[in-house]
Amino acid sequence: MGSTREEQRRETEARVLATASDLFRTSGYTVTTVRDIAAAAGVSAGTVMSVGDKNALLVASFDQRIKEIHLTRAGNAAPVADNVAEQIAALFEPFAELFTADPGLARIYGSVLVAGDTESSTFTELASALISEIEVVLRSADARDARPLSESIYFAYIGRLFTWPPDDDQDVDQLKRSLKRIVAAIYQEKESEA
Repeated sequence: MGSTREEQRRETEARVLATASDLFRTSGYTVTTVRDIAAAAGVSAGTVMSVGDKNALLVASFDQRIKEIHLTRAGNAAPVADNVAEQIAALFEPFAELFTADPGLARIYGSVLVAGDTESSTFTELASALISEIEVVLRSADARDARPLSESIYFAYIGRLFTWPPDDDQDVDQLKRSLKRIVAAIYQEKESEA
């Protein structure tokens, strides 16, 4: 049985997205055009635009990579570490690696999200997943107000991630240490109030 029209559409979308993601990383977001993506994907510029403009393709590319991180650890126990702050910081490590692998592209992704012109329902869903993962760690430590504390830690993490020094020689280990300090400060602060 041949592939259906819907399957072909999904395959084309996946090819366009993979091509755009590759070109953004290798050639740079700014210089990559919709025509470049179309030519490399073997489709028309109109087909690329039916998948999304450059901003939408960039957001979809990052969302897909973030989703893959969540999927690889779905159902797995929280990272084992000496204390709660380290366990939570370990949840952030793959994302820190993703965002420091290409800091320029990560900054553009962040600015596109902040501008609000391109929505990311996936980012919202994945934020909820990460908040829930943080909450599991906090509940296992019998933390009071685990949900609001999880949300506070998540938003501090996002703030740090998107304001990390913009130089191209970012040290992922420095970012991980920074995230760990933030988590420890928030968790410690909350625990001292209890």
